[in-house]
Amino acid sequence: MQQAAIQSPQIARLAVLGGHMGKTLPADLIDRPEHTIEWAAEFAGPAWGDLGRGYIEVAERAGYVRANRQLHEYSDLIRDDLYLAAEDGDIRAFCDRRVKECQGLLAGALANSTNNPFPLADPESTGLLACSAVLDRYGMAWPAPYSLLPGPGMDLQPLAAKLCCKRWWRRNVRRLQAMVVGQLARKRKKVAKYRQCYVDDWNVKRHQEAARRNAETLSHTVAVNQDGQEYTLQELADLGPGNLNNRRNELMVRIRGFEEVARDRGHVGEFWTFTKASQWHRMRWLKKPGKAVPVRDWNESTPKEAQDHLCQVWSRIRASLARQGIRVYGFRVVEPHHDGCPHWHLLVFMRPDDVKAARKTCRRYLLADNGAEPGAWRRRFDAKRMDPAKGTASGYIAKYIAKNIDGAGVRGALGLADDDSGLAMSQGAARVRAWASTWGIPQFQQIGGPSVTVWRELRRLSADCEASAETDFFGNYAVEGAALAADEGDWASFVECMGGPDLPRAERPVRPAYWVTGTDVDRETGELVAGLTCYGEPAAGQVFGLYVWGKSGCDRLSADEHAVLTRPYRWDIEHRPEPTTYRVEERGPDWILGRNSAPEWAQHLGEYLQGAAQQIKRVCPFSCAAGALDLCQ
Repeated sequence: MQQAAIQSPQIARLAVLGGHMGKTLPADLIDRPEHTIEWAAEFAGPAWGDLGRGYIEVAERAGYVRANRQLHEYSDLIRDDLYLAAEDGDIRAFCDRRVKECQGLLAGALANSTNNPFPLADPESTGLLACSAVLDRYGMAWPAPYSLLPGPGMDLQPLAAKLCCKRWWRRNVRRLQAMVVGQLARKRKKVAKYRQCYVDDWNVKRHQEAARRNAETLSHTVAVNQDGQEYTLQELADLGPGNLNNRRNELMVRIRGFEEVARDRGHVGEFWTFTKASQWHRMRWLKKPGKAVPVRDWNESTPKEAQDHLCQVWSRIRASLARQGIRVYGFRVVEPHHDGCPHWHLLVFMRPDDVKAARKTCRRYLLADNGAEPGAWRRRFDAKRMDPAKGTASGYIAKYIAKNIDGAGVRGALGLADDDSGLAMSQGAARVRAWASTWGIPQFQQIGGPSVTVWRELRRLSADCEASAETDFFGNYAVEGAALAADEGDWASFVECMGGPDLPRAERPVRPAYWVTGTDVDRETGELVAGLTCYGEPAAGQVFGLYVWGKSGCDRLSADEHAVLTRPYRWDIEHRPEPTTYRVEERGPDWILGRNSAPEWAQHLGEYLQGAAQQIKRVCPFSCAAGALDLCQ
């Protein structure tokens, strides 16, 4: 190791002068390579336990310049005393320390308000400015303020409450952790077909571990209603869209319903695919040699940034279609390429005369981003006309629905390889779900049509309520028909009863109703004040039922809106962990005679020492944590 350290100063000096290591290896250590390990340990900080072993191995094999360069690749993971590839227990401890630090800064600002260096700023603002430096230290975004004060004033109390909340810190650090580790794996060309498809293995394990923790928490949490009925939250979650099988079935029912609506109205179906330009992709797949190679002009964007750009392009497309009087409805599915870059599959329905203009509009906006590159015209936008002779429209998209949920019911579900990932369908679907969770990308979205929340609440009401429809919906026959259609699982009839696929949601006969817990009355004005969250911000509220227009087929301005209760039960949540059981060890004659009084390794200590003396090996003092991103590879 010393020989490798001595022979590297000239190479290190050239590398620094060439700009390769200008921000990594200090200039005063170039001529003192024996201190390079000390510098590397200080540079890595809490990550040295993971990176130290690999650092020393590379230094002995290829010199300290290469080792420093590799260490610099992980600089995004090292942010002062925060190591983003650490275990979850270390992340929780870090968040606890930051909460105490922010509490101390806010308390110190209030205590030193008389010596405030900013005479025009109040003590709370001074403390928040100090806390903002803490966020900047770790590259974290400042929480968006929401003011309850009218005019130019700003209510800063919610910001202070968030910075002093452990859950807020854990939620944001874990989100940052997933994205930074995932992007590092993409930069190192780990995410590709036949490597770590869609998303890195570290985030797959993180997602599986989070799902296990959530399932364990739900199974130990009991909900009790006013009638004394008890259910675990896991049992209740299995009844809703959180169940993968229920989610897939509901999506297929809605897609099939849109297809029936289009057939009855004389509309045609189009299957579109939106793909990003090559600069948004980290890797590309070469079919002939059968391998993935890096893209030279990659703009180092994340999948989240690529998804946001696609959303902006789609918003421009829809605005242009609206200006042309073209109305489309259907579904959108987002799935990743093998390198993690997202692309869209859209199943849309429209009038036959609008197909040509709609295709032209989509192609124009999609080719606005580097449309002159080779293959852009063919790959950037693909459109297929739904042919009833070849199959239904729902059959076109069924593969993509299952592939992004659980892989059930399509080719490859029984172990055959998927063409996109090289994995079985079930394994590929698990990685796709981890990819969506890592980058915060919604996989499915309905385009046009009525609210699915109304659909679910009407199904809940039809299952629980025994009263007549006329009494429940105040004589609104459209809502009565929608309730019957929802109860029968007929999405097509539900859409027609709700006013068709093109009617704006504000003009539909029924909408979801929300209540806000913690509402209070303003003593000065007597008005109801919306409930607040634990941070002091307005609460979004929870669905309790539906708001129904009392008169059918009349002017909305002359109709009255009535509330229909679909969730009559109030639930009390109680956490009931499993009791800890202790096993009493039986003490037999061997224990009484002292034969088992010593541990097994102590009884055979002589044998261990004799074997170790025969084959002594050099052991590195640095360990590589099992939960890290294989950072030493």
